[in-house]
Amino acid sequence: MGMKKIAASIFTLGMAAAPFAHATNGDEMMAVGSQSNALGGTGVANFVGAESAFANPALLGKSKGKEVTGGINLFKPTVANTGMAGGPATGSSSADTSYIPDVSFSNRLSDNLTYGVAMGGIAGMGVNYTDASAMLGLIKAKSALSILRVVPTIAYNTNEYGVGFSPIFQYGSLMLSYNNFNGTNGGPYNAAESKNSSTSFGFAVGGYYNVTSAMTVAAAYQSKFSGKYGTQISGAGQGFGLCSGAGCAGAPFGDNLDQPAQMKLGVAYAVNESIAVTADYKLIQWSSAAGYKDFNWKDQNILALGAKYSASGYWLGLGYNHANDPIGVLADSSYRNAAINVFNNMFFPAIVTNSYTFGGGYDISKALALEGAVVITPEVTKAVGISSLSGGLGAPTNTTTHSQKAYEVSLRYKF
Repeated sequence: MGMKKIAASIFTLGMAAAPFAHATNGDEMMAVGSQSNALGGTGVANFVGAESAFANPALLGKSKGKEVTGGINLFKPTVANTGMAGGPATGSSSADTSYIPDVSFSNRLSDNLTYGVAMGGIAGMGVNYTDASAMLGLIKAKSALSILRVVPTIAYNTNEYGVGFSPIFQYGSLMLSYNNFNGTNGGPYNAAESKNSSTSFGFAVGGYYNVTSAMTVAAAYQSKFSGKYGTQISGAGQGFGLCSGAGCAGAPFGDNLDQPAQMKLGVAYAVNESIAVTADYKLIQWSSAAGYKDFNWKDQNILALGAKYSASGYWLGLGYNHANDPIGVLADSSYRNAAINVFNNMFFPAIVTNSYTFGGGYDISKALALEGAVVITPEVTKAVGISSLSGGLGAPTNTTTHSQKAYEVSLRYKF
Protein backbone atom coordinates (compact mmCIF):
# COMPACT_ATOMS: atom_id res chain seq x y z
CA MET A 1 0.00 0.00 0.00
CA GLY A 2 1.38 3.42 -0.95
CA MET A 3 2.17 6.10 1.60
CA LYS A 4 -0.48 8.45 0.18
CA LYS A 5 -3.22 5.83 0.41
CA ILE A 6 -2.21 4.94 3.96
CA ALA A 7 -2.22 8.59 5.03
CA ALA A 8 -5.61 9.19 3.38
CA SER A 9 -7.12 6.14 5.06
CA ILE A 10 -5.77 7.16 8.46
CA PHE A 11 -7.13 10.71 8.14
CA THR A 12 -10.58 9.53 7.00
CA LEU A 13 -10.84 7.15 9.93
CA GLY A 14 -9.60 9.88 12.27
CA MET A 15 -12.31 12.29 11.18
CA ALA A 16 -14.90 9.64 11.97
CA ALA A 17 -13.30 8.95 15.36
CA ALA A 18 -13.08 12.58 16.49
CA PRO A 19 -16.52 12.84 18.16
CA PHE A 20 -15.80 9.85 20.41
CA ALA A 21 -12.50 10.62 22.13
CA HIS A 22 -12.29 10.53 25.93
CA ALA A 23 -9.45 10.44 28.42
CA THR A 24 -7.77 9.34 31.65
CA ASN A 25 -4.86 11.78 32.31
CA GLY A 26 -6.69 15.08 32.56
CA ASP A 27 -8.44 15.10 29.19
CA GLU A 28 -5.53 13.28 27.47
CA MET A 29 -5.64 9.58 26.61
CA MET A 30 -3.40 7.52 28.85
CA ALA A 31 -1.95 5.69 25.84
CA VAL A 32 -2.67 4.50 22.30
CA GLY A 33 -2.59 0.80 21.39
CA SER A 34 -3.06 -2.45 23.28
CA GLN A 35 0.54 -3.00 24.36
CA SER A 36 1.03 0.46 25.81
CA ASN A 37 -2.36 0.37 27.54
CA ALA A 38 -1.66 -3.09 29.00
CA LEU A 39 1.65 -1.82 30.43
CA GLY A 40 0.16 1.10 32.37
CA GLY A 41 0.44 3.58 29.52
CA THR A 42 4.23 3.30 29.28
CA GLY A 43 5.95 3.72 25.94
CA VAL A 44 8.56 6.49 26.08
CA ALA A 45 11.46 4.00 26.24
CA ASN A 46 9.59 0.74 25.62
CA PHE A 47 9.13 -0.02 21.90
CA VAL A 48 5.64 -1.38 21.21
CA GLY A 49 5.50 -1.17 17.41
CA ALA A 50 4.33 1.39 14.85
CA GLU A 51 2.11 3.11 17.47
CA SER A 52 5.26 4.08 19.40
CA ALA A 53 5.17 7.29 17.35
CA PHE A 54 2.50 8.61 19.74
CA ALA A 55 4.74 8.28 22.81
CA ASN A 56 8.22 8.94 21.37
CA PRO A 57 8.95 9.36 17.63
CA ALA A 58 12.54 8.15 18.11
CA LEU A 59 11.37 4.63 18.97
CA LEU A 60 10.45 3.92 15.37
CA GLY A 61 14.22 3.51 15.04
CA LYS A 62 13.80 0.17 16.84
CA SER A 63 11.38 -1.20 14.23
CA LYS A 64 12.10 -3.85 11.61
CA GLY A 65 10.62 -4.03 8.13
CA LYS A 66 7.07 -2.77 7.58
CA GLU A 67 4.21 -2.87 10.05
CA VAL A 68 0.57 -1.80 10.26
CA THR A 69 -1.35 -1.80 13.52
CA GLY A 70 -4.98 -0.93 14.07
CA GLY A 71 -7.21 -1.08 17.09
CA ILE A 72 -10.50 -0.06 18.64
CA ASN A 73 -10.94 1.12 22.21
CA LEU A 74 -14.30 0.64 23.90
CA PHE A 75 -14.29 3.40 26.51
CA LYS A 76 -16.93 3.38 29.28
CA PRO A 77 -16.88 6.25 31.80
CA THR A 78 -19.40 6.39 34.65
CA VAL A 79 -20.08 9.96 35.78
CA ALA A 80 -22.73 11.41 38.11
CA ASN A 81 -23.38 14.88 39.51
CA THR A 82 -25.54 16.34 42.29
CA GLY A 83 -26.45 19.54 40.43
CA MET A 84 -27.35 22.54 42.56
CA ALA A 85 -30.11 21.16 44.78
CA GLY A 86 -27.84 19.26 47.16
CA GLY A 87 -28.76 16.11 49.03
CA PRO A 88 -27.95 12.53 48.07
CA ALA A 89 -29.85 12.56 44.76
CA THR A 90 -27.68 12.58 41.64
CA GLY A 91 -28.07 12.62 37.89
CA SER A 92 -26.05 10.18 35.79
CA SER A 93 -24.37 11.18 32.54
CA SER A 94 -25.65 9.21 29.54
CA ALA A 95 -22.35 9.79 27.68
CA ASP A 96 -21.14 6.39 28.87
CA THR A 97 -19.89 4.56 25.76
CA SER A 98 -17.37 5.54 23.08
CA TYR A 99 -15.50 3.66 20.34
CA ILE A 100 -12.05 5.11 19.65
CA PRO A 101 -10.03 3.72 16.69
CA ASP A 102 -6.32 4.09 16.07
CA VAL A 103 -4.16 3.17 13.06
CA SER A 104 -0.37 3.26 12.70
CA PHE A 105 2.11 2.40 9.95
CA SER A 106 5.92 2.23 9.93
CA ASN A 107 8.50 1.29 7.29
CA ARG A 108 12.24 0.85 7.65
CA LEU A 109 14.00 2.51 4.71
CA SER A 110 17.60 1.58 5.58
CA ASP A 111 19.78 0.49 8.48
CA ASN A 112 19.49 4.02 9.88
CA LEU A 113 16.17 5.51 8.71
CA THR A 114 12.52 4.68 9.43
CA TYR A 115 9.36 6.61 8.63
CA GLY A 116 5.74 6.19 9.60
CA VAL A 117 2.35 7.82 10.04
CA ALA A 118 -0.19 7.30 12.81
CA MET A 119 -3.68 8.54 13.68
CA GLY A 120 -5.71 8.37 16.85
CA GLY A 121 -8.20 10.10 19.07
CA ILE A 122 -5.85 11.28 21.80
CA ALA A 123 -7.86 13.65 24.00
CA GLY A 124 -11.38 14.60 24.96
CA MET A 125 -14.01 14.73 27.64
CA GLY A 126 -17.77 14.98 27.77
CA VAL A 127 -20.96 14.48 29.78
CA ASN A 128 -24.66 14.41 28.95
CA TYR A 129 -27.20 15.28 31.64
CA THR A 130 -30.00 16.23 29.27
CA ASP A 131 -32.09 13.23 30.39
CA ALA A 132 -31.66 13.91 34.11
CA SER A 133 -34.65 14.97 36.17
CA ALA A 134 -35.04 18.72 36.62
CA MET A 135 -36.24 17.97 40.16
CA LEU A 136 -32.62 17.19 41.05
CA GLY A 137 -31.68 20.82 40.48
CA LEU A 138 -29.40 19.75 37.66
CA ILE A 139 -28.26 22.00 34.91
CA LYS A 140 -29.29 19.96 31.87
CA ALA A 141 -25.73 20.10 30.65
CA LYS A 142 -24.00 18.52 27.69
CA SER A 143 -20.34 18.88 26.76
CA ALA A 144 -18.16 17.23 24.12
CA LEU A 145 -14.48 17.99 23.55
CA SER A 146 -12.72 15.73 21.02
CA ILE A 147 -9.14 15.88 19.76
CA LEU A 148 -7.51 13.72 17.08
CA ARG A 149 -4.01 13.89 15.70
CA VAL A 150 -2.29 12.70 12.54
CA VAL A 151 1.38 12.01 13.30
CA PRO A 152 3.87 11.51 10.43
CA THR A 153 7.30 10.54 11.78
CA ILE A 154 10.91 10.23 10.65
CA ALA A 155 13.46 8.46 12.87
CA TYR A 156 17.23 8.00 12.67
CA ASN A 157 19.06 5.28 14.60
CA THR A 158 22.42 3.65 15.20
CA ASN A 159 23.14 0.60 17.33
CA GLU A 160 23.52 2.81 20.41
CA TYR A 161 20.93 5.57 20.05
CA GLY A 162 18.07 7.01 18.04
CA VAL A 163 16.33 10.34 17.46
CA GLY A 164 12.98 11.15 15.88
CA PHE A 165 10.75 14.02 14.80
CA SER A 166 7.00 14.28 14.12
CA PRO A 167 5.22 17.30 12.60
CA ILE A 168 1.67 16.83 13.92
CA PHE A 169 -1.73 17.91 12.60
CA GLN A 170 -4.49 18.34 15.19
CA TYR A 171 -8.23 18.52 14.63
CA GLY A 172 -10.55 19.35 17.53
CA SER A 173 -14.21 20.02 18.14
CA LEU A 174 -16.05 21.45 21.13
CA MET A 175 -19.71 21.73 22.09
CA LEU A 176 -21.22 23.15 25.30
CA SER A 177 -24.96 23.19 25.92
CA TYR A 178 -27.40 23.61 28.81
CA ASN A 179 -31.00 24.73 29.10
CA ASN A 180 -32.14 25.18 32.69
CA PHE A 181 -29.51 26.88 34.80
CA ASN A 182 -31.07 27.79 38.15
CA GLY A 183 -28.62 30.44 39.32
CA THR A 184 -29.19 34.16 39.73
CA ASN A 185 -28.19 34.92 36.14
CA GLY A 186 -29.88 31.89 34.61
CA GLY A 187 -30.48 31.33 30.93
CA PRO A 188 -30.26 28.65 28.24
CA TYR A 189 -27.22 28.39 26.00
CA ASN A 190 -26.68 26.67 22.67
CA ALA A 191 -29.80 24.51 22.90
CA ALA A 192 -29.24 23.38 19.29
CA GLU A 193 -25.98 21.73 20.44
CA SER A 194 -23.92 23.03 17.53
CA LYS A 195 -20.17 22.33 17.53
CA ASN A 196 -17.19 24.44 16.56
CA SER A 197 -13.95 22.98 15.24
CA SER A 198 -10.33 24.05 15.33
CA THR A 199 -7.23 22.87 13.44
CA SER A 200 -3.62 23.48 14.36
CA PHE A 201 -0.10 22.16 13.96
CA GLY A 202 2.55 21.18 16.47
CA PHE A 203 5.43 18.77 16.78
CA ALA A 204 7.07 16.08 18.86
CA VAL A 205 10.77 15.31 19.18
CA GLY A 206 12.44 12.49 21.07
CA GLY A 207 15.49 10.37 21.56
CA TYR A 208 16.65 7.16 23.20
CA TYR A 209 19.96 5.66 24.28
CA ASN A 210 20.77 1.97 24.79
CA VAL A 211 22.74 2.05 28.03
CA THR A 212 23.30 -1.69 27.72
CA SER A 213 21.79 -4.40 25.56
CA ALA A 214 19.12 -4.77 28.26
CA MET A 215 18.43 -1.14 29.26
CA THR A 216 17.09 1.82 27.26
CA VAL A 217 16.57 5.34 28.56
CA ALA A 218 14.58 7.91 26.60
CA ALA A 219 13.06 11.37 26.60
CA ALA A 220 10.49 13.17 24.44
CA TYR A 221 8.83 16.56 24.15
CA GLN A 222 5.48 17.39 22.59
CA SER A 223 4.60 20.99 21.80
CA LYS A 224 1.48 22.93 22.73
CA PHE A 225 -1.39 22.97 20.20
CA SER A 226 -3.48 26.12 19.85
CA GLY A 227 -7.26 25.94 19.76
CA LYS A 228 -10.20 28.31 19.46
CA TYR A 229 -13.69 26.90 19.08
CA GLY A 230 -15.82 29.81 17.94
CA THR A 231 -17.62 31.36 20.91
CA GLN A 232 -18.46 28.09 22.67
CA ILE A 233 -16.76 28.98 25.96
CA SER A 234 -17.59 32.69 26.13
CA GLY A 235 -21.16 32.00 25.03
CA ALA A 236 -21.63 29.43 27.76
CA GLY A 237 -20.20 31.91 30.26
CA GLN A 238 -22.66 34.58 29.18
CA GLY A 239 -25.52 32.20 29.91
CA PHE A 240 -24.13 32.07 33.45
CA GLY A 241 -24.10 35.87 33.60
CA LEU A 242 -20.34 36.17 33.03
CA CYS A 243 -20.02 39.00 30.52
CA SER A 244 -18.77 42.58 30.31
CA GLY A 245 -22.04 44.49 29.96
CA ALA A 246 -24.13 46.21 32.60
CA GLY A 247 -25.69 43.86 35.10
CA CYS A 248 -23.21 41.05 34.45
CA ALA A 249 -21.72 39.14 37.36
CA GLY A 250 -18.06 39.00 36.36
CA ALA A 251 -15.37 38.96 33.70
CA PRO A 252 -16.23 36.82 30.64
CA PHE A 253 -14.60 33.51 29.80
CA GLY A 254 -12.18 33.55 26.86
CA ASP A 255 -12.51 31.23 23.87
CA ASN A 256 -8.94 29.95 23.51
CA LEU A 257 -8.43 26.35 24.60
CA ASP A 258 -4.92 25.05 23.88
CA GLN A 259 -3.82 21.45 24.39
CA PRO A 260 -0.75 21.73 26.62
CA ALA A 261 2.88 20.83 26.05
CA GLN A 262 4.21 17.58 27.52
CA MET A 263 7.63 16.49 28.74
CA LYS A 264 8.34 12.75 29.04
CA LEU A 265 11.06 10.51 30.47
CA GLY A 266 11.22 6.73 30.29
CA VAL A 267 13.27 3.64 31.02
CA ALA A 268 12.86 0.06 29.82
CA TYR A 269 14.82 -2.91 31.18
CA ALA A 270 14.87 -6.53 30.03
CA VAL A 271 15.33 -8.62 33.17
CA ASN A 272 15.88 -11.71 31.02
CA GLU A 273 14.69 -13.10 27.68
CA SER A 274 11.12 -13.42 28.99
CA ILE A 275 10.54 -10.57 31.45
CA ALA A 276 10.79 -6.80 30.85
CA VAL A 277 9.84 -3.86 33.04
CA THR A 278 9.22 -0.26 32.01
CA ALA A 279 8.55 3.07 33.71
CA ASP A 280 7.56 6.53 32.42
CA TYR A 281 7.27 9.98 33.94
CA LYS A 282 5.19 12.61 32.18
CA LEU A 283 4.54 16.29 32.92
CA ILE A 284 1.47 17.85 31.26
CA GLN A 285 1.66 21.66 31.47
CA TRP A 286 -2.03 22.58 31.90
CA SER A 287 -1.17 25.70 33.93
CA SER A 288 0.42 27.44 30.93
CA ALA A 289 -2.17 26.42 28.31
CA ALA A 290 -4.72 29.06 27.33
CA GLY A 291 -8.18 28.19 28.57
CA TYR A 292 -7.08 25.57 31.07
CA LYS A 293 -5.06 28.08 33.08
CA ASP A 294 -8.10 30.42 33.10
CA PHE A 295 -10.07 27.54 34.65
CA ASN A 296 -7.41 27.00 37.33
CA TRP A 297 -5.95 23.75 35.97
CA LYS A 298 -2.55 22.84 37.44
CA ASP A 299 0.40 20.99 35.93
CA GLN A 300 -0.11 17.23 36.09
CA ASN A 301 2.55 14.71 37.11
CA ILE A 302 2.04 11.17 35.80
CA LEU A 303 3.88 8.00 36.81
CA ALA A 304 3.34 4.83 34.76
CA LEU A 305 4.74 1.36 35.45
CA GLY A 306 4.53 -1.84 33.42
CA ALA A 307 5.76 -5.42 33.34
CA LYS A 308 5.65 -7.84 30.40
CA TYR A 309 6.18 -11.59 30.10
CA SER A 310 6.97 -12.89 26.62
CA ALA A 311 7.03 -16.50 25.44
CA SER A 312 6.94 -18.26 22.10
CA GLY A 313 3.89 -16.93 20.30
CA TYR A 314 2.32 -14.83 23.06
CA TRP A 315 2.88 -12.16 25.70
CA LEU A 316 1.16 -11.05 28.93
CA GLY A 317 1.40 -7.63 30.58
CA LEU A 318 0.16 -5.58 33.51
CA GLY A 319 0.64 -2.04 34.73
CA TYR A 320 -0.29 0.91 36.90
CA ASN A 321 -0.83 4.58 36.07
CA HIS A 322 -1.08 7.41 38.58
CA ALA A 323 -1.91 11.03 37.71
CA ASN A 324 -2.75 13.78 40.18
CA ASP A 325 -6.08 15.61 39.79
CA PRO A 326 -5.09 18.67 37.69
CA ILE A 327 -8.16 20.79 38.49
CA GLY A 328 -7.74 23.33 41.27
CA VAL A 329 -10.72 24.34 43.43
CA LEU A 330 -11.34 28.07 43.88
CA ALA A 331 -12.79 29.69 46.98
CA ASP A 332 -16.38 30.36 45.93
CA SER A 333 -16.60 33.79 47.54
CA SER A 334 -17.03 35.37 44.10
CA TYR A 335 -19.63 34.51 41.48
CA ARG A 336 -16.98 33.93 38.81
CA ASN A 337 -15.00 31.52 40.99
CA ALA A 338 -18.13 29.52 41.73
CA ALA A 339 -18.96 29.42 38.00
CA ILE A 340 -15.48 28.07 37.22
CA ASN A 341 -15.92 25.40 39.89
CA VAL A 342 -19.20 24.27 38.31
CA PHE A 343 -17.80 24.30 34.76
CA ASN A 344 -14.92 22.06 35.81
CA ASN A 345 -16.90 19.74 38.06
CA MET A 346 -19.98 19.32 35.88
CA PHE A 347 -18.90 19.84 32.27
CA PHE A 348 -15.29 18.51 32.38
CA PRO A 349 -14.80 16.22 35.42
CA ALA A 350 -11.24 15.13 34.54
CA ILE A 351 -10.56 14.05 38.13
CA VAL A 352 -9.64 10.34 38.05
CA THR A 353 -6.21 9.47 39.41
CA ASN A 354 -5.33 5.75 39.46
CA SER A 355 -5.63 3.13 36.73
CA TYR A 356 -4.84 -0.58 36.82
CA THR A 357 -4.13 -2.35 33.53
CA PHE A 358 -3.53 -5.79 32.06
CA GLY A 359 -3.50 -7.43 28.64
CA GLY A 360 -1.84 -9.82 26.27
CA GLY A 361 -1.17 -10.81 22.69
CA TYR A 362 -1.17 -13.97 20.57
CA ASP A 363 0.61 -14.62 17.27
CA ILE A 364 -2.00 -15.96 14.83
CA SER A 365 0.76 -16.39 12.25
CA LYS A 366 4.29 -15.15 11.64
CA ALA A 367 2.83 -11.97 10.16
CA LEU A 368 -0.37 -11.39 12.13
CA ALA A 369 -0.91 -10.90 15.88
CA LEU A 370 -4.02 -10.26 17.97
CA GLU A 371 -3.62 -8.09 21.09
CA GLY A 372 -5.89 -6.75 23.81
CA ALA A 373 -5.85 -4.67 26.97
CA VAL A 374 -8.16 -3.72 29.85
CA VAL A 375 -7.91 -0.51 31.88
CA ILE A 376 -9.81 -0.17 35.18
CA THR A 377 -9.97 3.25 36.86
CA PRO A 378 -11.65 3.26 40.31
CA GLU A 379 -14.23 5.87 41.27
CA VAL A 380 -13.22 9.21 42.72
CA THR A 381 -15.46 11.87 44.27
CA LYS A 382 -14.97 15.62 44.24
CA ALA A 383 -17.02 18.41 45.85
CA VAL A 384 -16.59 22.10 44.98
CA GLY A 385 -18.07 25.27 46.46
CA ILE A 386 -20.88 26.96 44.50
CA SER A 387 -22.62 29.12 47.13
CA SER A 388 -22.11 32.41 45.24
CA LEU A 389 -23.47 30.81 42.07
CA SER A 390 -26.57 29.12 43.50
CA GLY A 391 -27.67 32.38 45.12
CA GLY A 392 -29.36 30.61 47.99
CA LEU A 393 -31.44 28.46 45.62
CA GLY A 394 -29.61 25.24 46.38
CA ALA A 395 -26.71 23.55 48.11
CA PRO A 396 -23.37 25.24 48.87
CA THR A 397 -21.47 22.49 47.03
CA ASN A 398 -21.60 20.51 43.80
CA THR A 399 -20.34 16.91 43.84
CA THR A 400 -19.18 14.70 40.98
CA THR A 401 -18.24 11.00 40.95
CA HIS A 402 -16.24 9.52 38.09
CA SER A 403 -14.87 6.06 37.23
CA GLN A 404 -13.74 4.47 33.97
CA LYS A 405 -13.27 1.16 32.18
CA ALA A 406 -11.65 0.68 28.80
CA TYR A 407 -11.21 -2.36 26.56
CA GLU A 408 -8.79 -2.28 23.62
CA VAL A 409 -8.45 -4.85 20.84
CA SER A 410 -5.71 -4.54 18.19
CA LEU A 411 -4.35 -6.33 15.14
CA ARG A 412 -0.68 -6.11 14.15
CA TYR A 413 0.48 -7.09 10.67
CA LYS A 414 4.14 -7.26 9.64
CA PHE A 415 5.18 -7.44 6.00
